[in-house]
Amino acid sequence: MSAIFVSYAREDEARIRPLVAAFEAEGWSVFWDRRIPAGSTWRGHIGAALQQARCVVVAWSAHSVESQWVLEEADEGKARQVLVPVMLDAVTPPRGFREIQVADLSGWVPGQASEHLAHLLGDMRRLLGRAPATPAPAPAATPVQAAAPAAAPAAERGWRNGIVAIAALALVAIAGYVAFGPHTPPAGKTRPPDEPAVRRPPPAAQAPAGDWLVVAGSFRRAEKVRAERQLMAVMEAGFDARLVDSSEYPLLAPDLWVVAIGPFDNRAAASAALERLQPRVTDAYVKKAR
Repeated sequence: MSAIFVSYAREDEARIRPLVAAFEAEGWSVFWDRRIPAGSTWRGHIGAALQQARCVVVAWSAHSVESQWVLEEADEGKARQVLVPVMLDAVTPPRGFREIQVADLSGWVPGQASEHLAHLLGDMRRLLGRAPATPAPAPAATPVQAAAPAAAPAAERGWRNGIVAIAALALVAIAGYVAFGPHTPPAGKTRPPDEPAVRRPPPAAQAPAGDWLVVAGSFRRAEKVRAERQLMAVMEAGFDARLVDSSEYPLLAPDLWVVAIGPFDNRAAASAALERLQPRVTDAYVKKAR
């Protein structure tokens, strides 16, 4: 498993090489080779490295903002909350990524000191230095020392007194429960539930044909409840949204729950729906899904 996955457009390979060298100089392993070995697939080779990396660095440039593959890889990093965007050119990041702080390396000259690069490396040290949370080990039991022979009778008396006191308290508690505890409600009546039932969106219909989606949120597999809440919010706002499995769409990052409107037959129709949705979901964006 590599510590860093670098997402970039093939046209920027020469500009990415010095950045990879800077990462490797810090001792981090980097996955950045875009070639897929013979007999492998994108999901099996690049997709696996993307999902396993501890950090996803996406390099925004005039080329990469138009690359569907870079957008998919950036989606995965954002969904896992490990995305670190850097800017090679003075471009505006795609919709859905504009609220994330970007490290501006557009003026960096490899081989020369750069304050922006130093700040980026410092931020990544803090990110990659975080170890996964693990439960603290239970303290080792301290061996019980044998009591002195002379103290044994006193210890026995203490135990007996404690047992008698506990039994008396138990009897008092049972009597109080019988006298004042909750009673079974009369037949035909039921107690109201302590909490309202969690609303679930209706099951999604079979995905219609079309290549373009309006994405209103992406969530990891373990976050299905959050995805359903976002779906309900979008539907209550008057939009015909669905919860889709991203693995059903070749151009979406795999293994995500996606709250989506569409698919649409063309980008113009999807963009029109996006304009209506954005006042409600400001970071929604259009994505070609297949």
